[in-house]
Amino acid sequence: MHRALRPLPWIAILLLAAAVRLTAVTAALPYMNYVDDGNYLHPVAQMLRSGSWDPGWYLYPTLPLAAVAAAARLYGPVYQAEHGRPMREDLTPPGGDFYDVLEPVELLLIGRVLCLIVSVGAVLLTGLLARRLAGNRAGLLAAFAAALVPALVIRSGIATVNPYAVFFTLACLLFADRLRTSSHPSREALAAGAMAGLAFASKYPAVLVSLSFAATVLFVRSGWGERLRFWVLGGVGAVAGLVLGIPPLLTNPRGVLGGVFQQGTFYEELPSPSTFWRQTFHRAEWDLPYEHPELGWPFLVLGLAGLALGAFTRDISGTVRAWWVYILVALGLYTRYGYQPFRNLLPLVPLLCIGVALLAVRIRPRLPRPLWADAAGFLVIAALFGPPVTGYALERWRFQDSRKQAVDWLSAYTGPGDTVLVLRELAFLPGELGRLEAKIVPRRLEAARTPLLRAVPRFVLLGEPTNEQGRQAIGPAFRRRVLDRYEIRARFGEVNTPPFPYWWHGNRQIVYVLERRDAAFPADLGAAPPWS
Repeated sequence: MHRALRPLPWIAILLLAAAVRLTAVTAALPYMNYVDDGNYLHPVAQMLRSGSWDPGWYLYPTLPLAAVAAAARLYGPVYQAEHGRPMREDLTPPGGDFYDVLEPVELLLIGRVLCLIVSVGAVLLTGLLARRLAGNRAGLLAAFAAALVPALVIRSGIATVNPYAVFFTLACLLFADRLRTSSHPSREALAAGAMAGLAFASKYPAVLVSLSFAATVLFVRSGWGERLRFWVLGGVGAVAGLVLGIPPLLTNPRGVLGGVFQQGTFYEELPSPSTFWRQTFHRAEWDLPYEHPELGWPFLVLGLAGLALGAFTRDISGTVRAWWVYILVALGLYTRYGYQPFRNLLPLVPLLCIGVALLAVRIRPRLPRPLWADAAGFLVIAALFGPPVTGYALERWRFQDSRKQAVDWLSAYTGPGDTVLVLRELAFLPGELGRLEAKIVPRRLEAARTPLLRAVPRFVLLGEPTNEQGRQAIGPAFRRRVLDRYEIRARFGEVNTPPFPYWWHGNRQIVYVLERRDAAFPADLGAAPPWS
């Protein structure tokens, strides 16, 4: 039996985990800060508009979507009290022109906060699982590693399905390990299967954790009759988890299965900007703002060494060997695809954290001063991940979308008598533009050319849009004529605007704030500007 859990060290580690993740929750608000935020949350907005629990879109499983929809509905009375109208009235209309336009901002925040909570929960489960295997010291060290390992941290403050998959994968592994010692193993098998089903309902490939459950039953239980009974119970639990997490399996099974196969097709056909190898050891997944490895050589070597030792440690060898089955099958499956985002390997990362803890516990008795070994384990993790993760957290704390910066500038220099022409291709949020007292006139580039050349608006929010060939959509001759009439008062961002409205624009689009030059007032404007 393990000693009673002392809560203070665990609370400290969970607070650390929350602290390094929390800054990403507010990054770039009120805009998205991740390429898949819209894929995740636009279906949620549809669910809220229709009052349904079925998004009608199954490229992502429905459990994370339903969680955000449920939280948004619970928050509804608070939103109405603050804004004087129901959230449904402020939701972005269906079929909007731009992927980036998602309102209200509370919906985005709810999605991020839920991911943060689930992510910190995964840190706790990592520690508890290590504690079951090797005691309290191992549990604390594994939780500390999970709190700081970059692969987990950098996906915890964005709206994405991956933290849910990690959480339910760990829950499945925890219940599966309880088969070693539980006086009610049937209950543990049923619960492990249910967690595997919920993992699938969070991210389809996460169902591979069921292999670890099946292997655990094989390795830790004796007798084929008993094993078969636990496998059947696990299957029943998995079906229950699937139906609970993806109710459309009952009402629209063809649609759900179509989403599963469509995701597999994407992984087969999409090119990959980077390989698992490069993301693990050189630079994190390309769509995340982290210029360091997901794991790095030292951590991977230590984690694998600990898992190798665990596979030959009496009492826990069955559990750890089952993990190896899961790890090897998952790697074999994912590496066969050309598209290799590291996020698919995320459920394996907590196992490496536990492996590091198992290694430290095995080495500890062989040292003359075991307490130094305890301190060394924490110091090694802190030295490996503390500086880059702290830098990431501080960068996320300061990070702003260039469109917000432009509106902040205008709010300080414009008033009710001013008119601001806004290039629609930049995908400003209507709610953000509503902060300005000036009259806002959104126009696409072609429709904006005449008022720009006639110097009608006092202020202009212009960018660097590109066409489908990747060339500048604003030619040099037109640019010169505009700058004869307008002065660049401010510039924000560094990236050109993509040509397709259904692409994510990113957070650092180039946005120019132009103000009309005094000498640019035309004499023949007449009384009515072009958009009146």
